[in-house]
Amino acid sequence: MFWNLLKKELKEVLTISGIVSIVALSVVYAFIGKTIGNIEEQVTKKPTIAIVNLDEGYYAKAVEEALSNAAHVVYLGKDYEEALQAVKQNNGAAVLVIEENFSNDILSYKQGKIKIVSYIRGLGIMDTVSSAVISGLVESIKKQLTYSMAIQHGVSDPAFLLEPIAQEPVVIFQDRVYEKISPSQLVNIASSQSTTTSVIVMMLIIMAGTTVISSMGLEKENKTLETLMTMPVKRGYIVFAKILAGAISGVIMAGIYMIGFSSYMRAVSMSIPQELGLSVTPFEYGLVGLSLFSALICGIALGMLLGILSKDYKSAQTMTFPLVALALVSMFLTMFKDFGTLSTPLKVAVFAIPFTHPMLSLRNMLFDNYSFTMLGILYNTILAVFLMSVIIKIFNSDKLITGVISKKRPKVLQ
Repeated sequence: MFWNLLKKELKEVLTISGIVSIVALSVVYAFIGKTIGNIEEQVTKKPTIAIVNLDEGYYAKAVEEALSNAAHVVYLGKDYEEALQAVKQNNGAAVLVIEENFSNDILSYKQGKIKIVSYIRGLGIMDTVSSAVISGLVESIKKQLTYSMAIQHGVSDPAFLLEPIAQEPVVIFQDRVYEKISPSQLVNIASSQSTTTSVIVMMLIIMAGTTVISSMGLEKENKTLETLMTMPVKRGYIVFAKILAGAISGVIMAGIYMIGFSSYMRAVSMSIPQELGLSVTPFEYGLVGLSLFSALICGIALGMLLGILSKDYKSAQTMTFPLVALALVSMFLTMFKDFGTLSTPLKVAVFAIPFTHPMLSLRNMLFDNYSFTMLGILYNTILAVFLMSVIIKIFNSDKLITGVISKKRPKVLQ
């Protein structure tokens, strides 16, 4: 009888639409990881350009030679229209026009002008990477030209003249020293991996919880739950079947999520300097997955409790608000504030929300903060057991059949 109940609950929780949604989230993660990898590849790749040199002077030739060495040149001449056509045909990034009197202007202590005509095919990040590479290339050539001019004017060490001060940034965070990195770079590394995680975890929690709430509301509307309660089967079996189905659903969701997540992490980790030691090991991935699973179980148990309080499917939809609100609060707090900088009352409130822990787990793993993640898993486990015990107590009573839990209507005196 128990296995029949479990099959019934699994059919209600593991719907095709739900599985497709989780797979879609995993694919999104993998796609983001692949996109990041493609961006990094484009940044290191020589850009395709066309050069229109309208000046015959020494400095114009020097710039032309430097550009030819640093980029893939598809056109070199004086016709702008031909250069633009060559860029279009070869899927190039820009046409660089060295203006007339470029060398004479520099010799006259005037700024020489290089027009950069960027050819972009869209406004997405991937579409503008090559343009950013071109700008960096021109800046590098400007620096080389400055060195050359300084040497011509008798400066023996132009590098020192241009950069007399060398910065050596050092960041101390959580009693750990990170050298050759600025605070903004460290924040970017942490946020690049935790922001997306917070959004995806929020969506997982909402999907899992609302599915359970809707299922409970539908059972109460169709009187399926009351029928089960009156059948010769232990009510503990009914609760255990629902919880086990939710747990199996949580494992599947977490597993599919972690597949896409690992692909995303491999791409993101490539851009992190190895000497910083900010990497995630397979063991730490396991802790992140366990934290996510414990939060999903809490979300499912909370969804069951909210579903019990609903009268029908329609009222069950309004019961999803507390779950959605908690998930959204967790997401925004973890995105915009660090847990360590919160006041003590806020720390207690944030820690009490079970969905916060998987959102913070990856950031904690980056900085080897195992204690917070493990405490979060322990707290979520205790909370899940408590919620389940409350649900079992309600099921073992006759409140679901008599409707005592639902809001009582005032009696009309005859």
